[in-house]
Amino acid sequence: MTLWHPSSDKLIEFSSGVGSAAMNIAVSAHLHFCKDCLRQVVEYESVAAVLFEQQAEVTMAKDGFETLMERIVRQPVSRPSTTRVVPSRFPPVVEKLMAHGTDALCWKKPMKNLRVSQLLTDEQGLTLGLHHMKAGCRVPQHTHRGHEISLVIEGGFSDQMGSYGVGDFITLSTEHHHSPQADADGDCWLLSVVEAPVRLTGPLGWILNPFIKA
Repeated sequence: MTLWHPSSDKLIEFSSGVGSAAMNIAVSAHLHFCKDCLRQVVEYESVAAVLFEQQAEVTMAKDGFETLMERIVRQPVSRPSTTRVVPSRFPPVVEKLMAHGTDALCWKKPMKNLRVSQLLTDEQGLTLGLHHMKAGCRVPQHTHRGHEISLVIEGGFSDQMGSYGVGDFITLSTEHHHSPQADADGDCWLLSVVEAPVRLTGPLGWILNPFIKA
């Protein structure tokens, strides 16, 4: 069961379409796992629809309907796809960002037990990344130079603040220091939204931090 969720503000931004691209992808992936948050988003969208209906009416051109129908008729007819549907490993919104699978992604290893692939950087400068930790491995103690969202999409991990499983949406800031460790029974895959690279706080941090770019 999902225990960690986006804030109400994040869900409202998502439902109204004003959130950043990277954040909206993370929230959408969380909704794939969490029926409670999905229910909230549906409620927010219903309220927005009612408010929209209460707006002042806009006068439509006399030939507006006919023009619209002509455009629809001119659209090419799409044919049903004959491609065999392959079950998704990750939420569909994530799968779309890696059409050729995880092996085809460009990976970096900012830390010994962690590899990261940057999927996109959005219009607000937020970076959406895919993180992979091997089963039982621990990432060195670190903090964050900005806010970070972590969403577990496969496996699980734990740190000084708790344990997290599939669907958990964890929000961290510069105040948090932790050393995540993947569960022993399987690799951990995370989707992240970050403002800036992490900063190691262990004994060798002052040596390694200048080289961390993810």
